[in-house]
This record gives sequence, structure tokens and C-alpha cells, in this order.
Amino acid sequence: MDQLIFAKNTAEAKLFSKAVGRGELKRIRQGVYTNARWEAVPKLLHNKWYQVVAYLFPTAVISHSTAVSLLPHNKVIYITAPIKIRKKVQISDLLTIEVLPGDVEHLKEPFQPNSFRSSPSRYLLENLQISHKDVAAPKSLGKNWVEQELCRLIERYGENELNRIREEAREHCVVLKMEKEFRTLNGLIGAILSTQPIGSLSSKIAIAVARKEPFDQNRIQMFENLARYLHQCDLVSRPFEYNFVSWRNLSFFESYFSNYIEGTEFEIEEAEQIIFEQNEISHRYQDSHDVLAVFDIVQDYTEMATVPNNADELIDLLKQRHALMMNARPDKRPGLLKLKANKAGDTLFVQPNHVEATLARAFPIYQNLPNGLARAIFMQFLVSECHPFDDGNGRIARIMMNAELVSAEEIKIIVPTVHRDSYLNGLRAATRTNRFRTMTKVFSDLQGYTHSIEWADYSEARITLEAHFAHKLPDFGVAVFNREISKVRIELPAG
Repeated sequence: MDQLIFAKNTAEAKLFSKAVGRGELKRIRQGVYTNARWEAVPKLLHNKWYQVVAYLFPTAVISHSTAVSLLPHNKVIYITAPIKIRKKVQISDLLTIEVLPGDVEHLKEPFQPNSFRSSPSRYLLENLQISHKDVAAPKSLGKNWVEQELCRLIERYGENELNRIREEAREHCVVLKMEKEFRTLNGLIGAILSTQPIGSLSSKIAIAVARKEPFDQNRIQMFENLARYLHQCDLVSRPFEYNFVSWRNLSFFESYFSNYIEGTEFEIEEAEQIIFEQNEISHRYQDSHDVLAVFDIVQDYTEMATVPNNADELIDLLKQRHALMMNARPDKRPGLLKLKANKAGDTLFVQPNHVEATLARAFPIYQNLPNGLARAIFMQFLVSECHPFDDGNGRIARIMMNAELVSAEEIKIIVPTVHRDSYLNGLRAATRTNRFRTMTKVFSDLQGYTHSIEWADYSEARITLEAHFAHKLPDFGVAVFNREISKVRIELPAG
């Protein structure tokens, strides 16, 4: 098994150096060795960074933004150590340790053997500190994040937890030299608990909590259950290396199928005419625009690599993308949240006056999931359950899902016509029974299938899809298609 190995003394360092000479170990930096292959070292350091910290700075506290994520961000981590001047330690070009001077005795909690991180009271103060935002990994997450974290804590543990945090921070802010940050934190907690004016709050979720605005409690519980299930899953990362031609071809079929399963049905040749020749199909202006508009969004790599950093950005992204997608259908109120309740069959979606607060309260749950497929599945289900617009909710949910994958440099998901029933059945099972294995299996299978297609040649990609009956209705193609997706299936837990 790949591991990091540390020299405890000079004698061990000499032994390890000889092992390096024999090719048995590799030296990462002074005192730090590994038995891993060089290509495996980046992932090893990303996952086991705290072992390096414990070796180099045994009394340090993992602090600030790193205390929250417990992972490097852009290969950078922040720690606090009993030193006098801030310093930067480079572990080759794979990891940077930003070492901040400060107290290491108070408001800390263990998260690994021999490793401590800031407790919630402390990391809330730390993340209110002023930080340069134009660096690869900011030290502090900022006031907006702190507001959302306070809302997550009150949602999970109740008002007493915020009062406990406030008193703990009050007691230790002087020794931590964060009196200014405590004053800000005190004001935020008071505003959220409605004991102080809410003018200090800026995030939608905090304002909604302070005003006790209504949200869909049953949906929030469902989202928490989904997140718990996704944390249990060992999902596969399926990378996509950007290439203009492959990206364009994949985006064509992404748009084609996403519209087809919603009832905007064209032959593939007609969709080629709409997208590649920019010619609408006669007497079908709005339908033609639907296909082209989705393509314009999903083929824009910069757009699709953009994911929300907070609840406000989530709502803004939804509105912006919906406005672009539905531009040719003014009767569907492009970019405007729904005013009337909507439903599918006997499933009633989130009420119009609950949508923003429900999205806001769900956002911290989303943030606690790992990047990639887990977040993508959660985002798709979140948007689908809220159904925030008059029309186009399925398409916008899949766009938001694939944006999560693109931002994680993973391959997008196409939902072929032949798999429409399986896709909808997975969503229904999640909604009606609070069981998420079927839905997760559908998306994992479809990502694996999408990853198996060679997208560099359009004609070859189309021939492959048609050979697998991807374009057929479920009644005529599901047996053939299921044989293909069975090749990429992964094991998933019950639930």
C-alpha cells in the first residue's frame, strides 16, 4: 500500500537514503519519503497531507479554511503554529503549507491521531479574518460563508449550539487575538437568532433564517438523507481532458438527448441542421431554439466550469441559465422563479414561496459533499425537487449537474432517449421512498457509458450510439443498451 514514510532521526534518514539509492523509496523532501510510484505521489499527498504537517509541526493546529475542508485547496493548506513570523513551506511543487503564528492550546479538536484542527468556535473566528481573495487558496472563507455555516449549525443542532459557540468564542477571543472577529461573529449570531438587527447579514440563507421565512422541511430532510447515502458510496472519478472537437461532439448529443426526453423531439439529422448549420426546422422555431439554446450553454466550457460558491450564486446561476435557455419562450417567464405550484403526476414540488429558502438551506448540505459525481447527483436532485421555474426544470437540472462534473474535470453525463424511463424511475424512487440507490446507479452508469464513447470523431460517436440503440424509445432499445451500461457498472450500497 502506498504510504508516506518519515525519518525520526539521523540513523533512519541514512537508511532511507540508501533505500532511495536502491530504488525502493523516493525522497519527497528532507525527512519525507514514500514507497509510491511518482505518478501516485500527488494523490497521496492530497489525501495524507496532515501526516506531513504532524511530522514537520507536531504541535500545530489545522486552521482557517483548511480546518473546514480538511483538504488542500489548489495544493495549499493553512496551519497555525507557535512561531513568531508567518512562513511558507513547499513540499516540492505538490503541496504548500502556509504556517501562521498563533495560539495552539485553545479551541482545538482532534480529527486524526496526533492531528488537531480548530474547533467550530475558532474556525468561525478565523474565517472572519481579512484575507487576500486574489490568491490560489484564500486563508479565510469570509463573512458570507460564516453566515451559512451558522445556519447549518442551527439547523442541525438548534439555537443552543449557536449560544454555546458565542460564549466559547467570547471566552477565548483575547488569547486568540481575535477580539475584532468576535464582535462580528457576535453580531451575526444575534441577527440569526433575531435578538439583534439583521442588517449585518448579507447571505440569502441567513436572512431567511433570521426572518423565519418558510422552507420545505421535508425536502431538506430528504436532501440530508441523500447526502448521507452519497457519503457511503465509493463513486468512480471519470476524467475528461478537454479537446475542442470531443467537447463539441459530446455537447451536441447532450443537448439533443436532454431536449428529446422532455418532448422536444427531432431526428438526429434535424438536430445537426439546427446546431451545426444554424438553420431552424420549418414551423418549429421555438423547438429549434430549445435545442440550440441548450447546446450554446453546454458547449461553453467557461460557463460549464462555473459552480456556485454560496446560496446566492446558486440562485443567480439558475436564473441566468434559465433565461438563456428559454429566451424563445417568453410565455415561460425566462429567468424568473415560478409563481404557481407545479407537479408531475402526484408529486407536488416545492411551493413557490418556499423555493429560495429551500435552495438556501440545502446549499450547505451540497457544500459538504465531495467534488465530482456526488455533488452532481445532489445538484440534479435538488433542482429537480425544487422545480423552481414554470418550464425547463429537467433541462436546467441536468445542466447544473454537468457543470459540477466539468468543474471537477470529469466527463459530463448524457441521458439517452432509451434510458429515459430508468432515469425518471430513479428520480421517482428517491422522491417517493427516500431511497437513493436506483437514482445514483442511473447517473453512475450513464457517466460510465458517456466515458466509454470515443467523442473525437463525430461520425464514429454517432455510429456507436446508434449501435447501442441510445436513440431508440425504451420499449425498443433498452435490452441492447443495458448490455452496454452493465460493462461500466459499479457496486453501490443499499439505500
